[in-house]
Amino acid sequence: MKPRVASRASTALLFALLLISSAQSFYLPGVAPRDFSRGDPLPVKVNKLSSTKTQLPYDYYYLKYCKPPKIVNSAENLGEVLRGDRIENSVFT
Repeated sequence: MKPRVASRASTALLFALLLISSAQSFYLPGVAPRDFSRGDPLPVKVNKLSSTKTQLPYDYYYLKYCKPPKIVNSAENLGEVLRGDRIENSVFT
């Protein structure tokens, strides 16, 4: 019986170590990590507006939101283009 208990304990320990290691690491493709300190400006980007009533998305500034003086489109990757995302700057920081 002792070898069976040791086998269960080692299996549980291995499983716990796998859970701990996977919780401490992750990878987001195409996103580089960036650190911010207190007081640093944090630029806020906006995307399209979707509705529960219609299938067509609206441009974010189609409605009367606070528009920035100049709208700048962010660089898009292929995934954003295929999803129809149009990432733009906002007046919020």
